[in-house]
Amino acid sequence: MNGTDMTFDTILCNATATSAPFGTNWVQNTDGFDTMDSSNILLANMVYQGGDDCIAIKPRSYDITVRNITCISGNGIAIGSLGQYLEDSSVSNILVSNATILRHNNDMETSAYIKTWVGALVPQSSYESAGLPRGDGWGVVNNIRFEDFHVEGADAGPLITQDSGDNGSFPGTSKIEISNVAFVNFTGYTWTDTTASISCSNVHPCFNIAIEGLDLQVNQTGDVGSETCQYNARGGVHGLNSSSCST
Repeated sequence: MNGTDMTFDTILCNATATSAPFGTNWVQNTDGFDTMDSSNILLANMVYQGGDDCIAIKPRSYDITVRNITCISGNGIAIGSLGQYLEDSSVSNILVSNATILRHNNDMETSAYIKTWVGALVPQSSYESAGLPRGDGWGVVNNIRFEDFHVEGADAGPLITQDSGDNGSFPGTSKIEISNVAFVNFTGYTWTDTTASISCSNVHPCFNIAIEGLDLQVNQTGDVGSETCQYNARGGVHGLNSSSCST
């Protein structure tokens, strides 16, 4: 955090609990590598095994390049979360390429995703928020590219979700605008039938979201999973077959 013009190469990060019950998220809040208030960062050749984000690109991160990454269990590679606090949470010019996403201990939540909070201060019960209201941050997320991902058993393929922290009363209210995002060449299989899900903001509908070369089976069955969209600008999502993505 608070870094500029930095290179990180050949990193092994293991945050596991040998006594964790099968199928549980092993060790929470053990991200492998995060950026915040950072620019011109290169991360290459990293292996992560744990129970949280393999990599998390957090607020005010610009010109970040990530390549040759293996993520074993946990939450996958994230942009976010963003908008949790009353601050500018912008992120731009991010490239993540050549990632291997592996399920282990029956745990691998996502492959690549963008996560923002709702556009309101909402009381939270989790220990992470100390019982205080969170959300209502703002910003712009653009020029994001995830490419060449091999996925083995993540719960989902490419995701955008902008309803973190919602208590059921504030869906689609995020104040963070997302545009110019590409998910390119995702191969392998998901554990559930969620091949891709793009859920943006009714305040700032996302646009110029491209999904190209998406070839994810459902749990090695050969079946095609679900592709869903909501709160996107008309014609704002390209490359998915669902009618919800074209309206």
